[in-house]
Amino acid sequence: MRILILRAEYGEVKEKNVVEGEISSILKDVVKKALELWDPKKSDLIVMRHSHEMQVKLPISKEQYLLYSKFNLRRQGDKAVFEIPLYVISFENQWMGEELVDSKVFIVAPYVDDYTEQELERLAQSITLGKEKEESNEEMEGEK
Repeated sequence: MRILILRAEYGEVKEKNVVEGEISSILKDVVKKALELWDPKKSDLIVMRHSHEMQVKLPISKEQYLLYSKFNLRRQGDKAVFEIPLYVISFENQWMGEELVDSKVFIVAPYVDDYTEQELERLAQSITLGKEKEESNEEMEGEK
């Protein structure tokens, strides 16, 4: 199976690799790498399993159907919806009140296609963007 590994810091994807292998062993290798980068005096080290919902406008090709049907594919209105299982490894983060803000993460997920890769890159960027930056970007977009 092909596995996508992303490393994001402060809203930017710094590293992207697609490797062949079993997700559990690749995940453990990435956790070891995160462990080396982690500063225990500065933050927590967190590994979370998550299912990320993706949406694609219909119609989809036969190839897309074959790829996406492995991930709980269903129809919602004019969209095909499916869920990609992924792991988020946060190795630099801080608590802001009740909320945990991630600055540096790895994302490990099955590689499906270019579309899902781009969506997961956007997810990695948004996870590490930080609340203040995200709000100021939304304000700037609203002014356009």
